[in-house]
Amino acid sequence: MITTVTLNPAIDRSYIINNFQLNKEYKVDEVTVTVGGKGINVAKTVSILGGKLNATGFLGGITGEYIKKQLMEMGIKTSFVSISDESRNLTAIIDPVNNVETTVNEVGPFVTKEELTKFIKEYIKILKYSQIIIASGSVPKGVPKTIYRDMVKIAKDNNVLPIIDASGEFLEEAIKAKPYMIKPNLNELKNIVGYDLKNEYEIVHELKYICKQGVEIVVISLSSDEAIFAAKERVFKVKAPETTPVNIIGSGDALVAGFAVAIIKKYSLEEAFKYAVACSSASALEKEISFVNKDLVEEIYGQVKIKRLE
Repeated sequence: MITTVTLNPAIDRSYIINNFQLNKEYKVDEVTVTVGGKGINVAKTVSILGGKLNATGFLGGITGEYIKKQLMEMGIKTSFVSISDESRNLTAIIDPVNNVETTVNEVGPFVTKEELTKFIKEYIKILKYSQIIIASGSVPKGVPKTIYRDMVKIAKDNNVLPIIDASGEFLEEAIKAKPYMIKPNLNELKNIVGYDLKNEYEIVHELKYICKQGVEIVVISLSSDEAIFAAKERVFKVKAPETTPVNIIGSGDALVAGFAVAIIKKYSLEEAFKYAVACSSASALEKEISFVNKDLVEEIYGQVKIKRLE
């Protein structure tokens, strides 16, 4: 079973506005409302792909109840821990004309020590039934910067593969515990290494360095159709046929979901990389965040090219 952890879930609202500009008023016909947070995005894609899963994390207030209800209607099993504060909202303005997206994120709730302890107990219980744990996204107030590091250590102690998709000090702390896989984006990787990555050589060098610290797989998305995967002494560039994206929000989460499903299905590592990129590419062709068409995924998967760089 795949378990996703979303510590800071949200209701996502996406507005499609052609040629969006500041200081103007718009009436919007196309509004998409979905439940999200990176871990929930992963869970939605895993569910569509047919993976057995459980979704956990924190949920609070009316927003939290709505998120839980929506996931249940999708057939996603949940074991979220209830908190007293309200879960957050996220707003995205998507401009297909200029191919830009603007997002506004609420910080989210405050989690008490008692609520955090309750979550850790639930997390340990879930590990007994999980093969892969995917913990991703931002962290609410009150949760220590070591949370992902602690979750990685507990997962490894229970022979569960931990995948982390986080940023900043939360990712830096997680790396210390040597997770199975991490997936920073380019900006997050730049923040980790402390300098501007100007070319593919520098990116590959830093991915290999992180692997030498004990992380088995490091993947960085270059676009929804292309990614670089580093695994110990091997580095691959994986590329799907170029497409015109509709909504790239959540495509990285779809990549993680596809990789996890492929590993559960016992794909070889290289085929899992290809399947992951196929899911990312398919996700970016949909208006709804983290939705994928399974038939389209398989079609793209058959066309994905993989090239060994080192």
